[in-house]
Amino acid sequence: MVATIGVISVGLAHPATGTANASTAYKRYTWNKSMKAGDCWMYGGAKWTLYPNGTAEFDARVFSTSDDDAWLMWAHLKDENGAVLDEIQVAGSTSTKFVKNIPVEVRTYRWLAKGRFDPSLYPLIKGMSLSKHC
Repeated sequence: MVATIGVISVGLAHPATGTANASTAYKRYTWNKSMKAGDCWMYGGAKWTLYPNGTAEFDARVFSTSDDDAWLMWAHLKDENGAVLDEIQVAGSTSTKFVKNIPVEVRTYRWLAKGRFDPSLYPLIKGMSLSKHC
């Protein structure tokens, strides 16, 4: 098990637990604590799963304390020294900005997203961080 740090855009850090599973070939990074940006919240347990073929899956639950909000997120891949290798791109796009609309306040929404990254970076990935905005 590898411990990494999830960094949010305001400079606060939340621990993310990273695991690698040789039998099914993936790396998973989980943010155990809730995160906040503006009126938006992401519950603890949000996770990115990375695969050697360069695909990535995100699973989280979000809500806002006001109507018509959106959670914006950028996922950074990091090496063993914490240097950024790349950002995950939205599947089917060149954008690195993931967006989850939150139309109704205090309603929890499940956020399932797919992304991609350069598969040649997979062996170098030892951690992740997130930047966010609401």
